[in-house]
Amino acid sequence: RICSRGTGVGADGLITVHSRHDGLVRIRFFNPDGSEFSTCGNGSRCAAQYAVDHGLADAEHTMKTDDGEILARVSTGSVSLDYSFNVRVEQELLTTLQNKPHKAWLVSMGTPHLVIPVESVDIENFEELCEPLRGLAELGEQGANVDLVAREGESISVSTYERGVEDETLACGTGTVASALLSSYKNLVKPPVKVETRGGEILKVDFDPANGSDVYLEGFTRIGFEGTLGEY
Repeated sequence: RICSRGTGVGADGLITVHSRHDGLVRIRFFNPDGSEFSTCGNGSRCAAQYAVDHGLADAEHTMKTDDGEILARVSTGSVSLDYSFNVRVEQELLTTLQNKPHKAWLVSMGTPHLVIPVESVDIENFEELCEPLRGLAELGEQGANVDLVAREGESISVSTYERGVEDETLACGTGTVASALLSSYKNLVKPPVKVETRGGEILKVDFDPANGSDVYLEGFTRIGFEGTLGEY
């Protein structure tokens, strides 16, 4: 109800932030459909900014998620994350997009992403095309997010269809990381990679291309508004 854009605040998901006595900030992620998932890149950046703004953590602090710990660094208008877990290219798949065969790769960084290289991410009927792909049998019972990624010179552009949201999300942090790693894996770009999202945000992704470790994500942050939820 909170995430509903018609009757609630309106959001792609809900994040809870809890400061623990051991110096960690515990964060949890929920989709609009109520399902919980293990990690969210841009959500973690937002949570880090929130924790600092509300005195729950120092500018540099560690956040604990269900998929591992993340080191966050908050500065004026920007948040960067250092991940302690690896990004992995799990398998190659043959899919169909716009009635044409397309190679795709399942990339995991806690949250699974089906990454599909395309000529341009500006395609018609994006949601209609991606909805059946997110539930392919090869992706398992829970399916995966779908990322279309296009090379733009030395950078990339990404569009993401997010499971649980069941719609396009305008900036997906884990999707940009998965897309950047796959683009490096395919020798299209070299890290650090500049990524433009559909929402117009520019994110910087860096990693060790040899094994997908030492993952770094940085981008701009801003507060949209603040409010208080009563009985809901």
